[in-house]
Amino acid sequence: MPSRIFVGMRKPLTIVLLLLGAGLLLCLLAYPFGYDQAVFAVAGELSIKHGAVTYRDFLDTKPPFIFTIYGVAIWLFGHHEWAPRLFDAIVQALTLVYFYRVLLRSTKDTAVAFGSVLLYIVLYVTSGFWMTGQAETFALLPIVWILSLSEQARNGAHALSKGILVGCASAILFLLKFTLLVVPAGAVLYLVLYSDDRTYRNSIRFAFGAVASLGILLGVVIGYMSWAGALRPFFETLAWLSGYAGIDPVLGAHTIGELYFRQFPIAVVTALLPTTLVLAFVGIFRNRRSETKPATIYSHLLIQLGFGLFSVLYERKFFPYHFSRVYFAFVPFVILGTRSAWELKTEYLSSLRNLRGIQRTLRQTAVIGIAAIAVFYSPLVRVVTNPLYWAQLRLKGGDVGAAADSKFGGLYYADQERAASELKSALRPNETIFLWGNNVGLYFRTEVEPRTICLTNTPLVTSWTPQTWKDTLLRQLQTAPPRFFVCETNDARPYITGDTLDSRQHLEQWSELASFVHTNYHDWKTVGHFVIYEHQ
Repeated sequence: MPSRIFVGMRKPLTIVLLLLGAGLLLCLLAYPFGYDQAVFAVAGELSIKHGAVTYRDFLDTKPPFIFTIYGVAIWLFGHHEWAPRLFDAIVQALTLVYFYRVLLRSTKDTAVAFGSVLLYIVLYVTSGFWMTGQAETFALLPIVWILSLSEQARNGAHALSKGILVGCASAILFLLKFTLLVVPAGAVLYLVLYSDDRTYRNSIRFAFGAVASLGILLGVVIGYMSWAGALRPFFETLAWLSGYAGIDPVLGAHTIGELYFRQFPIAVVTALLPTTLVLAFVGIFRNRRSETKPATIYSHLLIQLGFGLFSVLYERKFFPYHFSRVYFAFVPFVILGTRSAWELKTEYLSSLRNLRGIQRTLRQTAVIGIAAIAVFYSPLVRVVTNPLYWAQLRLKGGDVGAAADSKFGGLYYADQERAASELKSALRPNETIFLWGNNVGLYFRTEVEPRTICLTNTPLVTSWTPQTWKDTLLRQLQTAPPRFFVCETNDARPYITGDTLDSRQHLEQWSELASFVHTNYHDWKTVGHFVIYEHQ
């Protein structure tokens, strides 16, 4: 199988590299949940097990498809943290085989295709437990599908039907994250820019098919939300997102000076790493200056790289996982740059043979020093600090909670475990809990689903929160009071809420909710950063 798929590579080397890549993907199973993964898992179980509708039955500002993915994964593999990770590893493996075939068909270059797949695995898995399993993660499959369809359309293969399929893939991207629609936009631009008089009409047909099918599918989604009673809260969510975006306005002085020109470059280097960035620049330059006619897919990838980085810049939240949307367009240029660097290294070493004495020693020392620096700032170091670290910790039965908290402050993983243990031992059948906080892994660990619209409280504590959301939450709590009301402390999210208050301070600031708690509950126990009240 490997020798047939990866044509032109030696079978033993192919098998070894495949096993290493598969081993890295399997290390995902050792990763604990971060804040986002816990939200996706809890909302996913609500969606798949109980038929909950996003926006109507629970509040979150992300599109609904990521919750569906997590819900399906847990339904398939069970209520475990590793269940979505296993699903992720399987999806990534299958998609990367597809990515390999698309690159090989378009570039006719086995080394670039195979190297891109391996480097993608390394960049993705080594980004860490918080940065994997995100919406951008599962966008890879529709993105590669769009790449393949646009390449086929450029070659004159049924442009209209390919465009219609691109619209379908675009709908999936939209339901994962709104800004991912830059991918089909980049595909349309690529076809327009690289079409001639003979193929220009094909580009128009492609664009029309993509826009028409995307519009129809989004119309179906909106119709479903209207039928399900989720349309009004969906529009309220869009209005909430507008207020969220207003914390750092697109053209505000602070946004331009601080985010665009200071934080964004640092985030790019942090996410894509200095060594691979340098190699990518070399690969782009050498590809554009190549004496032979380069494959046009490189132009498409360059457009996608630019569009993807622009979409991250527009979002103005520069966590490393935001940049994973451009890995697919980034890695082929890194491989091209690596090939160029290897060729230069060979020429350089050949020139050393003509040198003698101190000059030769200095040049050899320089080569070794540059190589050491390049390795240190490459993904290889992160292989040790992320996948290998978590794999050995799980195998040894180490303290995952303490390790997670040491890597990310404010996660309170260990506190969640201890609080969940206390609550599970006290809860009787059909009794519930309510979390007023951010780390909803507490629901996952107690195996008690939320009974209100509130997952995390961040959508409910901002100055631009719709009053209907607050009224709904209070009504639900008063109608069916949970036995335990859990309030988190020291969990401020200023980049979301626009203030520095934690959940306990937000509780006291909301007088109606505070009155409900103080009237109906008494202090039961404090576990770390979780203050637990029991219904009287």
